Amino acid sequence: MTDLPLSDQVYAKVRELLRDGAFVSGQRISEAEICDRFQVSRTPAREAIRRLLNEGFLTTVESGRIIVAPIDIERAEEIYDMREAVECLAAKLSAKKATTKDLIELRGILDEQRRGATDETDFLDINDRFHRCVYKIASNRYLLRSAEILLVSAGMIRGTTQGRYDYNTWSLKDHEEIYQAIEDGNTTAAEDAARRHVRRGRMQRISLLKTLSSV
Repeated sequence: MTDLPLSDQVYAKVRELLRDGAFVSGQRISEAEICDRFQVSRTPAREAIRRLLNEGFLTTVESGRIIVAPIDIERAEEIYDMREAVECLAAKLSAKKATTKDLIELRGILDEQRRGATDETDFLDINDRFHRCVYKIASNRYLLRSAEILLVSAGMIRGTTQGRYDYNTWSLKDHEEIYQAIEDGNTTAAEDAARRHVRRGRMQRISLLKTLSSV
């Protein structure tokens, strides 16, 4: 991280906070706040905010203030449309390319999940590492770039529904199916398992968003 330009470092840190729900939907974000939080000048703060606006994580309201982009049902559906495409391709490519070393790393993360997460935050850390490992095995720089943006977007949905998500019932089984297909080199099975996994998550998260929006 320290080898990156300062604006890239600030951008990455803000994106991480968005992913983790530290900045919530509708919250105001200002250059001054970013400067103060990360002890940087206005130039890297301004550049980071510009990139996050371009990627849709931040938005501008009528008053001119910059806020964290709200997550509504329509946007969540669009995020999951893209997430399904990326996850399926990542699983398919991983089934083609996985080495023994790759499989050992992926299985190690899966073993962590089998031992059980202490809470939702712990689960989400393991979950994201599993998916990032699949992206890495897929070894496609354009897929990786898109996948990282989608992970942040998914994190923003999580921030809205945190504490209500049932991660224990099906996630481990889905990850085991994805892993087994990759280990077997079965591209069709890997793609199908990834699709089922994303669609299950989509159904639950969007159902929660709809319930919350009606309260």
